[in-house]
Amino acid sequence: MTERACPTGGELVEEEIDKVATEYREAAKFLGMVRAYLAQTEDAAIKLCALPDFFDIDSAVGDQLTIIGKWLGLQRCHCVCEAPMVFGFRCGDFASSDRIAGFCEHGTTWSSCPSLGNGEICISDDEIFRGFVKARRYQALGLYDIASLQAAARHIWGNAASVVSSKVGSVTLAPGRALSDFETMLVPVAFRVLPIAPGIKGLIHYGTGPIFGFGAGWGGFCESAEFICPTDPNTYTCA
Repeated sequence: MTERACPTGGELVEEEIDKVATEYREAAKFLGMVRAYLAQTEDAAIKLCALPDFFDIDSAVGDQLTIIGKWLGLQRCHCVCEAPMVFGFRCGDFASSDRIAGFCEHGTTWSSCPSLGNGEICISDDEIFRGFVKARRYQALGLYDIASLQAAARHIWGNAASVVSSKVGSVTLAPGRALSDFETMLVPVAFRVLPIAPGIKGLIHYGTGPIFGFGAGWGGFCESAEFICPTDPNTYTCA
């Protein structure tokens, strides 16, 4: 934020005391009363001057960060499509839209069997919420170019995130790393705040390897490259 010269304790009081007429300079009781009243005003001025620091998007925490989010139209709690965990085993750097669990975890079912249901998720972690708030700024400003979209995605998922495909009517993003179960549940919320232009369908590629293709920047047959697999993040509906 822009540096501000906030007053220090006693500074404003003495500035005003210096304005007292000469004939009252020796009136100790009068000066004491004036200093007492001015001190309260000065204390309020110092606190007001420091107030913007509590709403710096880079350092705000708790309620202050929540308020910044509300200014941008972003709440901490959201309705999302919720799917039960599916049975499976994690092997290495696992990336999938499914949340994996074992037999003994309550509610675990087979892949492709569970139906999506309505649920609610709240972002209580300030650092995670901060990333969403920063991404929301691009959307609020109408910055719908690819560079802005990629920058916003990196606020949410980190520097590995990228736009891997953009076609007529759709754009596909990849976090570039395996997401935690909580991050996977937040994917619909992410697509609500990312600066994707109205009328453009946002999709997600969960893979973590290089994208298969030909030419510079693409992965080849011998580099464990992956084909782009666009998945609907169920941004607003559970269809």
